Amino acid sequence: MEAVKKKMLMLKLDKENALDAAEQADTDKKAAEERSKQHEDELLQMQKKLKGTEDELDKYSEALKDAQEKLEVADKKAAD
Repeated sequence: MEAVKKKMLMLKLDKENALDAAEQADTDKKAAEERSKQHEDELLQMQKKLKGTEDELDKYSEALKDAQEKLEVADKKAAD
């Protein structure tokens, strides 16, 4: 009878430990999901910023091209 009580107590402790581990795993999962969401939000912000920077680069590249063309025309006129 004593062995049965001891075995039941061990099973009860095992169950409690398993429940604690499951609860901790759930907490860890939620924390990981939150970090993942934050990283996704940060990535979206960086992608928007990159797009804006690329658009700005295109604008300035076009302005530079126009200025170089005007300079070439002015140089040709000055040479003539």
